[in-house]
Amino acid sequence: MELIKSVSGIRGIYNKSLHLNDISKYGYAFSEVQKQSSLPILVARDSRQSGLKITTHLIDALLNIGRDVIDCDIIPTPTAQLIVDKFEIAGAIIITASHNPQEWNGMKFIDDDGTFLDKIKNEELFNLADNRDFNIKNVDIKGKKTNYLDAIDFHIKNIFDIDFIDIKKIQKKQFKIVLDTINGASCYGFKKLLEELNCEVIHINDIPNGIFLRNPEPKTENLSEISPIVLENSADLAFVTDPDGDRLAVLDNKGEIIIEENTLVICADEVLSRIKTQKPVVTNLSTTSALDDIALKYNNKVIRTAVGEINVVKEMMATNATIGGEGNGGVILPQSHYGRDAFVGAIIILNHLAENNITLNDVSKKLPKYFMLKEKIDLAQQVDLKKIISIVKKNYTDCTFDERDGVKVISNDYWIHIRKSNTEPILRIYIESKNEALTHKLFSNLKYLF
Repeated sequence: MELIKSVSGIRGIYNKSLHLNDISKYGYAFSEVQKQSSLPILVARDSRQSGLKITTHLIDALLNIGRDVIDCDIIPTPTAQLIVDKFEIAGAIIITASHNPQEWNGMKFIDDDGTFLDKIKNEELFNLADNRDFNIKNVDIKGKKTNYLDAIDFHIKNIFDIDFIDIKKIQKKQFKIVLDTINGASCYGFKKLLEELNCEVIHINDIPNGIFLRNPEPKTENLSEISPIVLENSADLAFVTDPDGDRLAVLDNKGEIIIEENTLVICADEVLSRIKTQKPVVTNLSTTSALDDIALKYNNKVIRTAVGEINVVKEMMATNATIGGEGNGGVILPQSHYGRDAFVGAIIILNHLAENNITLNDVSKKLPKYFMLKEKIDLAQQVDLKKIISIVKKNYTDCTFDERDGVKVISNDYWIHIRKSNTEPILRIYIESKNEALTHKLFSNLKYLF
């Protein structure tokens, strides 16, 4: 298996497709691309068991070429993004494989404004790393390493400063919350955030040891064991995050899983109700149409981009969007920073419940009802995406097509999005309609075309 390279950085299985020499050469390339040589590079990681060895190797490599480093150790990806955005830092390298299984690891590359590197910078970095012979000679004066221990406190303060959030009203509700941080990077910070909001926290998977006792992707099919914990504790809701803390899933007070697509939908409803503006909502091509329905309620529009956080963020910046994100549970609020952030999503949801004095189950009942299938095909089968797109277009002649990211088939009654994953060696197939039987039928019909 080859190393996966995309707008999300690089990922691979440690010591199989990702090796320490990859870490150093991509680190060297990042240092060269981020030309502010007088500024430090922030290095952080999630809790994966290979993470300490990788970050130690990376930091030593950067120090040996004279680069200053800020070592934040284990913090969520959005925390690192926020710090880079708010301080004079050349950029960040985060050692994480996000939602991938625990044997994976990787590098996320953050620009000096706290956003992911864009396509142009990514290509420059990849070309340097893959084609340059980095015959590094140690400099006479090594770089200096410093530690930043207040990263989480800084992140929480930033969230508390969001102007439409009524902190006192949330604190007065004394929410009881089940929190599952998958033994990842959010274990300490998420609990601290909730406790400062005067919540009672039932914390599971709370040790940042990188041992994921279930599939770490916060999707519906991976969250069933959390439902009885909500019911046993008569909790108001549950929050679930992925290993690096940029994605958020939610369960309601009846233990029912609110699909990860609706994390952004609920947050958009709350934000648009508080911020009266005609600035758009931005999301990707694979996100639920329920977001369009919510935006329409406030006379707003939704703009869609190719999948990938940086693609959404670039469009948000260009249009001065109010809120954005992706249907994988990623919420982006510019008032905080331009990155998907589970902490931000959580406080927006709590504000929505407190302001409206409503349960999350009642919120869920009011959401636009759609049925979505998320399927995948292993690319080890040598799937030819161009051939698939051609076949699909021939068989859906009464539809329109968006080919910015794979192909999206758009009908009045449904849509289908087929694309290569940015983070795994798979082909993703998303199908959504308002009719559950139709959604399953569409997938059955589609399978026969491949």
